[in-house]
Amino acid sequence: MRMPVRRAKLCLLGGATIAVALLGAGTGVTSAHAETTAPAARTSVQACPGVNAPKAEPTSSLTPQEAASAAAGVRLPQDEAPHSDPNEWWYFSGHLWGTDPAGHLHCYGFEYVIFQFLDIAPEPVYFGDFSLTDLNRQSFQYAFEEDSYPVPATRDSFALHAGDWTMSGGSGRDALHADLPGYTLNLRLQTTEPAALHGQDGIIPFGPFGTSSYYSWTSLLSSGTIVDHGVTVKVGGLSWMDHQWGSFNFASGGGWDWFSMQLSNGQQYMLYFIRNESGQIVQTIGTRVDPGGRTAHLTAASFGEQATGSWTSPATGITYGSGWHVTVPGGSLTVTPDLLNQEVDLLSTQGSVYWEGDVSIKGKIDGAPVSGIGYTEINPPAEP
Repeated sequence: MRMPVRRAKLCLLGGATIAVALLGAGTGVTSAHAETTAPAARTSVQACPGVNAPKAEPTSSLTPQEAASAAAGVRLPQDEAPHSDPNEWWYFSGHLWGTDPAGHLHCYGFEYVIFQFLDIAPEPVYFGDFSLTDLNRQSFQYAFEEDSYPVPATRDSFALHAGDWTMSGGSGRDALHADLPGYTLNLRLQTTEPAALHGQDGIIPFGPFGTSSYYSWTSLLSSGTIVDHGVTVKVGGLSWMDHQWGSFNFASGGGWDWFSMQLSNGQQYMLYFIRNESGQIVQTIGTRVDPGGRTAHLTAASFGEQATGSWTSPATGITYGSGWHVTVPGGSLTVTPDLLNQEVDLLSTQGSVYWEGDVSIKGKIDGAPVSGIGYTEINPPAEP
């Protein structure tokens, strides 16, 4: 996910067997879409993983002013609803697999986000971004919708739309609908674990952007359908949800690398590497979620990332890291894009361009092999 002015935000677990079992079972102002095809980083057979899935120290990197803001912290379910802060987003990503009526296996990744902006027009503005990675076709496609309407007055929940796309939920039970040429997504999601509050009670230092409220639902069992070029595919899988809001200084020119990782040992990780306008990492936020939902906040020294390759977009000329070596407490992970080209180029419409992609994960933690699925977002600093 990516914010306007060329900045933006911005899966396997112990419930993976349940996800496999699931396999049986307003007016838009503007819209557009695009499609890309890129060389695969793995085969489609590997794209539907079948894993048997599923001591950090607290970090105190908040300034006194930020700590004062954190005194109240995130409160759930109240903070599921929209806020009066200028910038806010509700973000979902996930990994889905299922069979069509002919018995053919299909594997997909998706990302779907709705942004709410209260300070860029007289009325609230909503941007929706939706992308789908089709690992059978080895293709990546994205679309956007824009809308404007009063902030919905929902209690302990959210009910948003951008054009015909809808997104609603609360307390870890959600419903999603979005489409783009060739595909229609309809999903219901239900959490297996409590929400993870990042930073100090859900308040994180956000580098040059300021301070942010931030929590995630990191283990959402998902079921529904994808209509794939006219063929209805019943899908199940695992998704992730982020909710972030605040008054952000996007004029700072910074960017970030962000990782969500859902591993076969039942752990999930959220890793945020926030960069200044020169591309230097100036803030890191890390959270480990253990089986059952217990969270551990990672110290800056206990985790890191290093790009192992690069990919240059033929559309925008931007060079992104592509493939990463990630270290976490007690372990080391290799993160591999499932397609090289998962760039979302909305520069001409929303002022944003970023790489947000379906990834696979392998490595070891505490000496034991692990595998996993995730999403990675590369939001490069703005060019001078």
